[in-house]
Amino acid sequence: MANVMAGKGDRMVQETVQPLADSEQLELMQQLGRIGYWEYDPANDSFMLPPPSLHLLASMLGTSSHSAPLLRELMCDAERHRFRNALEQAVSRRLNLNLELQLMNLHGDRATIRVKGRPIEHDGKLRFAGTFRDITSEKSVESEREAVLSQLHAVIGGLPVGVTVFDEDLRLLFWNDHIYDILGLPQGAVYKYVRFEDLIRYPAERGEYGPGDPAELVRERADRARRFEAHRFERAARDGRTLRVDGYPFHFGGRVSGFVTTYTDITEQKHSASQIEHQHQVLKTLIDNFPAGISLFDSQLRLVTHNPLFRSLLDFPGSLLDRPVVRFEDLIDFNLARGEYGDGDPDTIRDGLLARARDPRHHHVERTRPDGRVLEIIGAPIPGGGFVTIYSDITERKLAEERIRSQALQDPLTQLPNRIRLNDLIEQALERTREHGEGFALLFLDLDGFKHVNDSHGHDAGDELLQQVAERLRRTVRETDAVARLGGDEFVVVLRDIESAERAQRIAADLIAQITAPFAVRGAELRIGTSIGIAIHPGHGDCRESLLRAADEAMYQAKAAGKRTWRMAGATS
Repeated sequence: MANVMAGKGDRMVQETVQPLADSEQLELMQQLGRIGYWEYDPANDSFMLPPPSLHLLASMLGTSSHSAPLLRELMCDAERHRFRNALEQAVSRRLNLNLELQLMNLHGDRATIRVKGRPIEHDGKLRFAGTFRDITSEKSVESEREAVLSQLHAVIGGLPVGVTVFDEDLRLLFWNDHIYDILGLPQGAVYKYVRFEDLIRYPAERGEYGPGDPAELVRERADRARRFEAHRFERAARDGRTLRVDGYPFHFGGRVSGFVTTYTDITEQKHSASQIEHQHQVLKTLIDNFPAGISLFDSQLRLVTHNPLFRSLLDFPGSLLDRPVVRFEDLIDFNLARGEYGDGDPDTIRDGLLARARDPRHHHVERTRPDGRVLEIIGAPIPGGGFVTIYSDITERKLAEERIRSQALQDPLTQLPNRIRLNDLIEQALERTREHGEGFALLFLDLDGFKHVNDSHGHDAGDELLQQVAERLRRTVRETDAVARLGGDEFVVVLRDIESAERAQRIAADLIAQITAPFAVRGAELRIGTSIGIAIHPGHGDCRESLLRAADEAMYQAKAAGKRTWRMAGATS
């Protein structure tokens, strides 16, 4: 029971509130904070996670909570070794445990947790207890932020304007040397994490923000900065110079996290407004497209700027990019020499690439490098001449797409090709026959007695039996042949390069012998059989549908003949 003081008129009264039970409070805190609990018994080398913690672990990696694996089973070997070493040291020295761990399920989905623990005495025995917390989202935002800031830092150093980068708390993160001269700031005033207000106090006290109290002027500009709105204006600097100030907010994790400001001395260049606009369009293009590899070439096809990710994604050495002048054709020649563009006449390839660079257009392509990495390349011309290109490594995305495509063509229980993939395999066999005269056969298998297994031992035992059947079928045929599952207890074998019906009949007999042998499933010895129908191309059909139909009908003839045997399809008219 909890007492809460509440006002009623001029009196204070006590109201009684019934709180949740302790266990309910704890479970609610775990759910909202995504925090799990674990215990470790050093004597038995065993871990214990209560059901709410197992549910949390399963939800983090998208697995079923009814079959949630142990915490250690979700780590790669390196992470598991690191965790065990840290845990053993903590146990042996009776120290607290605090570390981050990467988890991964069988599908490659990843999560990050922070594990904490400390030794406890329970019934006179040493145990270890602690918590784990899901920090996947925090690490993702942190990783994105660090990647973008790292690239931004590399780019701003080579820009011909003053640049400052402030975070969401208006603390200075990055700057370049131009701001000392352009803004008239002393060296000692500029350092990492200096406050925005402290930095702009120097020009305010020199009167560069106009008449008025410098402290009030600083406060007004700090208030405007905290709105993180894009802005552009011109102002007078010391010595009568004119500055153009451009500010762009940037985002991490879906929220504004600071802003980039450029300071350009336009005293002598005001007559060339298009040139200044060109510089800022370049900067805005770079900022809008982080994080990625970036290269910028001018109208003379000279490399103006690039970032470290451009070097690493394309494996360009410093001896190539650190020259005083790097031209587009230098990069082409380097790539041609190492076979980056594949087969083809080098001169033709070189001329084609140079022609497209001299007349740049918007483009979006994917390119596979010799090392297997896949790059997404987006290019755009820049007003006034030249072009900017953005390179993103999409290898993992392409692999994920391939996994999805493979899953669509694969039976999830047996990992055999499914009905859709079987149709492709038969069409390929027909194509080989047309091109090379290679004969092939289809064997249509239906298991005998499988329904009895399901009824007597349950569907889990039936699924395990189907997996063992699939493995025996794979072992019995050749590597050039294919085994597919149509569904239920039906399978089809595609036999390539069959020179005679006798060969197909021998393989069918071998398959029957393999399936007739007993299976060990969950401690029980199970016996089933199979009936097989055989159809040979072209004698029993000249297309996929007719061959499958002929083999299916022959299988039913084998069933009618007493099962556990094979029958050859009749010749088509």
